[in-house]
Amino acid sequence: MTEYLSSPNESLRQGDVILAPVTVLVSRDEAPGADAPALPPRYLGDRAHTLLWSKSTRLVPDVVADTVFAPVLVLSHDCQLEKDFNERVRALVEEDGLLLDDAIKQASGDPALDPFAVVAPLRAYSEIPEHRHAGIRSGDRIGYFVLDALPGDGGDYAVDLGCVCTVSVLLLPQSGKVASLGPASVAELRYKLAEAYAIRDLSVLAELEAMVGHRILRTEALPRSNKKSALILHLDNGELIHLEVRRPRDELPEEITRTPAAQP
Repeated sequence: MTEYLSSPNESLRQGDVILAPVTVLVSRDEAPGADAPALPPRYLGDRAHTLLWSKSTRLVPDVVADTVFAPVLVLSHDCQLEKDFNERVRALVEEDGLLLDDAIKQASGDPALDPFAVVAPLRAYSEIPEHRHAGIRSGDRIGYFVLDALPGDGGDYAVDLGCVCTVSVLLLPQSGKVASLGPASVAELRYKLAEAYAIRDLSVLAELEAMVGHRILRTEALPRSNKKSALILHLDNGELIHLEVRRPRDELPEEITRTPAAQP
C-alpha cells in the first residue's frame, strides 16, 4: 500500500500530489475542433485543445496543446527542485556575508530560481487497458507507479512514467496540494523511475546475471543514504545480493530547504 505523510510537505517535494494543469503536444488531426478559443476547465479531468499555430508546412506541422487539469505527481528529485536556490543561499552566505536565515529568506523570494518541475498526471485504471492492471498493481510492469487510496477521495490511481510534462512551479501551489508520499513510497518512486529510464537496458541485466551466475527474479530499492543508491537483487536460487551505487565525488554539502511561501 502507498504510504502518505500525515500532512502534506510545506514546500514542493518529489512525491507531492497536486492539482495542476499538464499539457501534451499533439497533431491537429488528433484534436478536431481545436480552432475554438479554449475555456477554463469546468471540473477535474476536463480537457482543453488549443491550436498553437496553423498553416503548417512540410517541416512545421500544426500543433495542438492537449491540456488537462487534474492531480499530478511531482517526479523531480528534491535536489533538482532546489538546486539554484541552494547555490544562491551559499553565495549569499559565503560571498555577501549574510546570516543563513537571512539568505534563505532572500533566496526564497526569487521566483526565477528553479522555475520548473517535471510532473505526470494520475490516471484512473479505467483509462488504462485492462490487461495491464494486474501487472501495474503488483509493481511488475515497468513504467508505472501506483498510488493506492489517495487521500481525499480514497481512489486507486496509476502514474504513467512515460507521459510526463514540464511545468512552472508557479502552477504547483501549496493550496492545490492533495497529499505527499511517505519516505518508503518516495524510495519506491525513485526506484520505478530508475527502472523505467535505465533498467530497460537488457544488456546490463544480462551482465549482472553473468556476474552472479544466476537469474535475477526481481529487484528491490532501498532508501537512499549518504549520497548512494542501493538495490537488493533476488536470485532464482533464493539468495539475495546487496548492490550499492556510490557517487564518484566528494560528499556534497547539505541541502537547504526553501522557506514556504506565505499564503495570501
